[in-house]
Amino acid sequence: MEFQLWGAKIVIEPKPDLRYLYLEITNRCNLKCEMCFKQYWEDKEGDMDWDLFLKILDDAKEFPELKMIYFGGIGEPSVHPRFMDMVREVKRRGFRLGMSTNGVLLEDKILEEFVKLGVDVVYFSMDAIPTPSNIVTLGHITSKVVESRIKKLVELKKRYKTEKPTIGVEVVATKENYKQLPEMAIYLRNLGVDSMLISNLIPMTKEHSKAIVYDGSVDMTPIVNELHQIAEGGPFMRIAEFKLRTNRYCDFIENNVTVVRWDGEVFPCYRFLHTYPEVIFGREKKVIAHSFGNVKEKSLKDIWMSEEYVRFRFLVKASAYPSCIDCPLNTSCSFALDTTQDCWGTSPSCGDCLWSRGIVLCPIPFEYMGKFL
Repeated sequence: MEFQLWGAKIVIEPKPDLRYLYLEITNRCNLKCEMCFKQYWEDKEGDMDWDLFLKILDDAKEFPELKMIYFGGIGEPSVHPRFMDMVREVKRRGFRLGMSTNGVLLEDKILEEFVKLGVDVVYFSMDAIPTPSNIVTLGHITSKVVESRIKKLVELKKRYKTEKPTIGVEVVATKENYKQLPEMAIYLRNLGVDSMLISNLIPMTKEHSKAIVYDGSVDMTPIVNELHQIAEGGPFMRIAEFKLRTNRYCDFIENNVTVVRWDGEVFPCYRFLHTYPEVIFGREKKVIAHSFGNVKEKSLKDIWMSEEYVRFRFLVKASAYPSCIDCPLNTSCSFALDTTQDCWGTSPSCGDCLWSRGIVLCPIPFEYMGKFL
């Protein structure tokens, strides 16, 4: 495969080197969190068809380096009517399995089956330490539920004498909770959590942007230093950047990840999975979903090795795209209004991506101290 870049000839030999297959088995959710993508996107809701799911698992056999299938995306996987059938089928076929969940629907019998089946990673969402039951805000209620799920899972792992699943917790740092992060890390350690991921908020509105802590309004240095000290005794931590940095690194591209949406469309990352508004350092932008094909029409291998998708991955890995975030023209440039294309001709545009700057992180199983590398 050959293409031109800045007068140079680029030659790439496409390989079936997919390592992490993310499946958005549903984009529905049992919660309605104010700052979630789902409250602002333009997409319809749906569940992955069972036959499509089986077809994707069949396609996954063509990737000899595949390390894990991960139920993620934007939605709560456990609301899928055949969620546990999907869990069983992935493990029956011998794949490693991870998932992100709010935990609310994971009753004790489900957690026990996770342990018996050998589910590899369960990542819970939690943004606050649970408070007394008279506090009735949604965040504190769900945190209390997650606490009970984690305690049960730790108990079951001890009972069955297994280290699986690895338990992770994802926290989104905001002005409301950032001072509590060190205390929360110790709290999670005491619960038996293996990994803590601290990410940042992507505002959907200018009102939301008032809550971010990576715009210089908050000095996060002492908080981060304290977190690093705590991490020496566990849990393992991945901590986002809290200021804009020059280096660009895409976890999805560097770790050979692809994301299949509930309807079969194939995406390079979470950012392009749906169409929604975002606010980047006070500037409004529209993210437009960008698929490289549909597994209903082609094999996943053919999509992964297609010229368009291979070229895109190369350009992102080489950071061969403009930095719109700190460009002095970004308030007047038409390319900065959405992600259709950037001023260097790359489509879709990654120039404003907060993931590539390390400001936003997502659970990727490679982080577990080498367990899945």
